[in-house]
Amino acid sequence: MAIPLDDLIQDDRNIYELTVASIRRSHQIGEIRRAFSSDEHGSVSDEGGEKVVSQAISEVLLNQVQFELIEN
Repeated sequence: MAIPLDDLIQDDRNIYELTVASIRRSHQIGEIRRAFSSDEHGSVSDEGGEKVVSQAISEVLLNQVQFELIEN
């Protein structure tokens, strides 16, 4: 899936919050992929799969993940 650029342009939410949410989601996806698809050396095979960052951005923009800003 390509990054939905039209959705990004039209989104009126705080771009900083979207960026942080995407970065954190990318990390989560990467950890999950490493846990389930690493070989004996710890390398992750990403053959034919969507890139982690693209997947995370798409999920955040399409509201497939929930996030909230917690201020101290």
